Amino acid sequence: MSEANMATVQPYSGVAKAFHWTIVVLIALMLYGGWTVEDLPKDERLGVMQIHAGVGITVLVLMLARLIYRLGHPAPALPADMPRWQVIASKAAHHGLYFFVILQPLLGLAIATTSKFNLQAFGVLGLQIAPNEAIHGIAEDLHGLNAWVIAALIAAHVVGALYHHFIRHDAVLKRMLPFAKV
Repeated sequence: MSEANMATVQPYSGVAKAFHWTIVVLIALMLYGGWTVEDLPKDERLGVMQIHAGVGITVLVLMLARLIYRLGHPAPALPADMPRWQVIASKAAHHGLYFFVILQPLLGLAIATTSKFNLQAFGVLGLQIAPNEAIHGIAEDLHGLNAWVIAALIAAHVVGALYHHFIRHDAVLKRMLPFAKV
């Protein structure tokens, strides 16, 4: 990347980085917990699912706050010399992540509100509203499928960031790292 382009690269704000990395950690924990809960003894599953539900609601609130923040604070521009197809792919991946990560806790809420059990987020907030086996089953299937979509989008996002860092040698990755200087 030319020195002129390096000079115009702007980092993300501290607020944007805080949202990004907090949500990254929570999503990693949620994917791991969601995919491994069935491996736990039955008497431990309820407690894990109560935490899972509470963290899911937390992710939803953080993602909505992040979206509102992003509307007022657009992402820094991508390098001017990026091919158009890469710009389109980057925007599609980012929009997809926002959409599917917001959708995931909504599907989780659909599961909890239609369950025959009154799952309590963090063991406090009861979520059951209207038990319905059909809707519950559909929501469970969609929640599981959506987790894989999120994982695929995360993989594409990470590959893209590493491509920028190791192949293009630009500052796209560094501008989101918590302590990196751009």
